[in-house]
Amino acid sequence: MKTSFSSRRGGVRAKALIEFRNLTKRRVSTAEFKKLYKKIFPGKFELSVVFAPPVLMRKLNRQYRGKNKTANVLSFLIEKNRGEIFLNINLLAQAGEKNLPYLFLHGMLHLKGYDHKKTKDAKKMEKLEKKILKK
Repeated sequence: MKTSFSSRRGGVRAKALIEFRNLTKRRVSTAEFKKLYKKIFPGKFELSVVFAPPVLMRKLNRQYRGKNKTANVLSFLIEKNRGEIFLNINLLAQAGEKNLPYLFLHGMLHLKGYDHKKTKDAKKMEKLEKKILKK
């Protein structure tokens, strides 16, 4: 399912596009995802969001991060204005639906260049996540 938004920025019409693919049998409402997407990427940014099963999440985590465990969220910046986020829908369902928007936001912040390798960066990222989710 593709959704596109248009907005005026500096007199120029910018187009943002978000696409959802669900590779699982679990139904997911995307309304909250669209709201967060508009907050993080108000300009032109193409984003593909994939709701994936644990087997695929483990395979991608091993292939791209060298970690042989199932990930909750994986983000890939494909080009400057294009990225892809994979969300492990089964693990998220166990933790509760409330974690879905948080992990989606977490993935988008990675696409914007944030990381949590260092403690100070992790605190900065966590503070920003809380601030955005409160709005």
